[in-house]
Amino acid sequence: MNPDTSLQLLLDDGRSVPYRIRVSRRSKRVRLTLTPREGLVMVTPPGVSRDWLIHLANEWRGWVGKQMDEMGIAEPVELHNAEPSLPDRIDLPAIGETWHLLQRYSPGAAPRTRASGAGSLLLSGDVRNTEACRKALARWLMRRAREALPPMLERIAAETGLVYREVSIRAQRTRWGSCSSHGDICLNYQILFLSPELARHVLLHELCHTVRLDHSPRFWRTVARFEPDLAQRRTEMRRSWSLVPAWLHTAR
Repeated sequence: MNPDTSLQLLLDDGRSVPYRIRVSRRSKRVRLTLTPREGLVMVTPPGVSRDWLIHLANEWRGWVGKQMDEMGIAEPVELHNAEPSLPDRIDLPAIGETWHLLQRYSPGAAPRTRASGAGSLLLSGDVRNTEACRKALARWLMRRAREALPPMLERIAAETGLVYREVSIRAQRTRWGSCSSHGDICLNYQILFLSPELARHVLLHELCHTVRLDHSPRFWRTVARFEPDLAQRRTEMRRSWSLVPAWLHTAR
């Protein structure tokens, strides 16, 4: 069997989801993974028949649909092997910034990113190493998010009267944010790629979890008190992961 075979899974609601079968000698059982970055992947030990794997994927189609809805993935990731190139510019709508990327080649040096004048980013080092460059850009984005997102959260908390304890910024793979039972909020640095309205909605969503940790009707009534366009925002969030640029998908 091809070690990375692309197939289609037809869900009960008519959506067709591309997925890959990946053979791993370290895997002891068949499992499905779904992330906004990598899409749907079935990992299997060697020796399992392709027909059985396809049958098993079909048995799990209900779980796949539910997970896509919970993650806000309206349309699955298109699977391809082409490596996305580095951007010429980086747009951060959530904070109203556009950065133009300049490259300076320094052989043997690890790629680094820093601001270089108004609206300019300098990527220096071995810029031929695309993977290392993406990681360097991701680290810069993380720093920028740690500068910009906490003040945004503080302003929304002041507007709404909702109280949180601490805020952290991380590289979450399947969530835009989370809130603990102690009122600690964690935000995904990729919020920077959302529109200002969606970014505010994500932060408000997590603040409302300081009142209700679940997604019950009572929770959504709390959100609706501060979000008059809640239905529209929830619809827009279903496609929100598509706003993250492809070049960042493979950065780790």
